[in-house]
Amino acid sequence: MKRILGFIFIKLKNFANDCIISSQRSLFFTPESVIHDSFRLGRDNFLDIASNANFQIGKNVMINQSNFLTVKSNAKLTIGDNTYITRATISCLGEIEIGENCILGEGMKIFDHNHQYTKQPFSVSKTDFNIGKVKMGNNVWTGANVVILKDVTIGDNVILGAGCVIHKDVPSNSIIINKQEKQIIAL
Repeated sequence: MKRILGFIFIKLKNFANDCIISSQRSLFFTPESVIHDSFRLGRDNFLDIASNANFQIGKNVMINQSNFLTVKSNAKLTIGDNTYITRATISCLGEIEIGENCILGEGMKIFDHNHQYTKQPFSVSKTDFNIGKVKMGNNVWTGANVVILKDVTIGDNVILGAGCVIHKDVPSNSIIINKQEKQIIAL
């Protein structure tokens, strides 16, 4: 019995991936979405996808394992050819565009929005957001635990070092590092 249940579980788990790479894509994507046949989705991903979310996914895109992907109502997520994403969080309420030949590393987070707030009286909304756009060029590599915030454009051929918080535009052909001044104090 345990063996039979295990077999059924594996078949059900593979069903979503089979739908993504077959003619049954309409179960997961809107008619406006364009998903190349070579797109692959790994295992153990958390997907929060609205029924009218729009996807433009190029060829040889791999969203590997253990990602958190949110694409809300009327939002658009574009991922260019030959891009690889693993153990990341992508939260799209407006528009996120990721270029070609990108490698988005472990712990990377992209947000195209933030919470609305008021100063007098101070209050942070749980459900209202300021929505923007994130645009990432081609050949971008993010190190571990990079955070990219709304209204940012990242040029082509960019390396974002581990631990960077990107809240301003990054020009093409740049390396951004998280410079930390270490102070060693003797005991």
